[in-house]
Amino acid sequence: MAARFVNLDRDTPMFLPCDLREWLPAEHLVHFLLAAVEQISPGHLHVNHCGTGSEQYPPTMMLALLIYGYATDRFGSRTIAAATQAA
Repeated sequence: MAARFVNLDRDTPMFLPCDLREWLPAEHLVHFLLAAVEQISPGHLHVNHCGTGSEQYPPTMMLALLIYGYATDRFGSRTIAAATQAA
């Protein structure tokens, strides 16, 4: 059974809100991390193929989030999760 992932499409422009990458300056760390993580073969990342539970987030997105959290001095999973929530 194939793994189910949450749909993640950074290339399709959003209507409301607009493309979130445009909210950050061109030299922001996020752009570098997304480009770097795209170079990693997803075959090296573990995926749950059981098909149980909710859809998973893509492993490359989770890796980029983890690296960004570490790069910005956020090491705990709850701290990283809180930083992803809109204020």
